[in-house]
Amino acid sequence: MATETVTMGADGSIELPEAILKEFALCTGERLTIFSEDGVIKILSSKMALESIRADIIQQRGSLAGLLDEFLEERHKEAKREQDEND
Repeated sequence: MATETVTMGADGSIELPEAILKEFALCTGERLTIFSEDGVIKILSSKMALESIRADIIQQRGSLAGLLDEFLEERHKEAKREQDEND
C-alpha cells in the first residue's frame, strides 16, 4: 500500500503520485469516480467501481447468475406496457 502526500491546486485539482499510478495501473485521461464515505474521500477507477458493484450484487443476491435474464424479462414487460399504452 502506497501512502503519498499531495497538494491541491487553486482549482481543486490534485496530481496523483507516480507510485499510485503504477500500483493501480492508471493511465492519463482515465476517468475516475470520487466520492465520500464515512468521512473518507475515495477515488475509484472504472475497473475498481465495476468490481465494487459486482461485489455488492453478489453480496445481496449470492451470485450474478440469472441477473441478465431478470433484467431482460423486466425490460420486455416494460416494453409491452408501453406498447399497450400507445395502442
